[in-house]
Amino acid sequence: MQLYWVPEFEIGNEYVDLQHRYFVELINRVGINFRETNDAAYKEKLISELRKYADFHFTSEENIAISCKIPGVNHHHHQLHLDLLKDLNQYAENLDNGLKTIEEFLEFITDWFLVHTQHEDRKFFKAK
Repeated sequence: MQLYWVPEFEIGNEYVDLQHRYFVELINRVGINFRETNDAAYKEKLISELRKYADFHFTSEENIAISCKIPGVNHHHHQLHLDLLKDLNQYAENLDNGLKTIEEFLEFITDWFLVHTQHEDRKFFKAK
């Protein structure tokens, strides 16, 4: 399974859209590289990169929203980000412990990306 960027993913803020594009590329890279290597340390670093990028992106997105004077960033949207990071960390731990397959992890992260960006981010950034 590979995720392809389409114009419908754009939410209307060039900085957030650029970060979302990279997120799609990172999800795809994790999927491809996980299947191409048996190096456990490398796989762990890939998941760590994804987790750190998600954390960076959410902080950046919230700062962008504040600079655009979008209301609600410190409440509802921030809490959504915290919940998503918690879920991502749990899935990553389950993957590491063999409780989830890479396919299940990728399905989760793809759904997570699509639902959050297409519904929550779009609604949030259109509220300006």
